[in-house]
Amino acid sequence: MCDTIITTADAIKDGAAIFGKNSEHGPNEAHHLVRQPAADFTPDSRVRCAHIEIPQAKHTFAVALAKPLWGDASLPDLGPDPVST
Repeated sequence: MCDTIITTADAIKDGAAIFGKNSEHGPNEAHHLVRQPAADFTPDSRVRCAHIEIPQAKHTFAVALAKPLWGDASLPDLGPDPVST
């Protein structure tokens, strides 16, 4: 379980962007920050989720994720687009 907060520059009076994350992982456990851009898909597209395959949404929004470097079966492999290490 974790809590995450993100504010964009247009939401903060001084124009700063804020990113904060709290999780039950150890304080020295490295996480890989990953950005998945927004995308559009054809109506027949499907997506693999752990042990099942489901219909893909027509449109997905951009998302930023933090996943442990050792991997996490609950997060899909989002490709090689790291924001930071």
